[in-house]
Amino acid sequence: MKRRSKPGLAKRTAPSYRAVFLTAVRYGVDAAVVFHGGDTEKYLGEVNGLHPPLLMHLAEEDEFISKPAQAEIKAALAGKSSATIYTYPGQRHAFSRHNGAHYNAAAAALANGRTSEFLNQQLR
Repeated sequence: MKRRSKPGLAKRTAPSYRAVFLTAVRYGVDAAVVFHGGDTEKYLGEVNGLHPPLLMHLAEEDEFISKPAQAEIKAALAGKSSATIYTYPGQRHAFSRHNGAHYNAAAAALANGRTSEFLNQQLR
């Protein structure tokens, strides 16, 4: 594995969703992963600064990120070849948090597998 000058970021806890996105946009990292992405829509004006690879997981039924906000996020990142967004139908906020109120083992395994593959590709 080659050494990287900057770390990759992966966060699941609030308010770190926003912190990961903003760190990737403002300071750069080798790769960034955002689970859920609460408040990301408030910072989409900075999306042109996004250069590192970004993976985002959005729960389609997230009670903290409205469908219009999710649509804004998807539209803003659609033009960024370095960004990948996965949505999880029927899932609510924190679906991947083990023992959480909305934990879904199948959706969590899918998101975790995608994250592992992404980081493995980007950080090697």
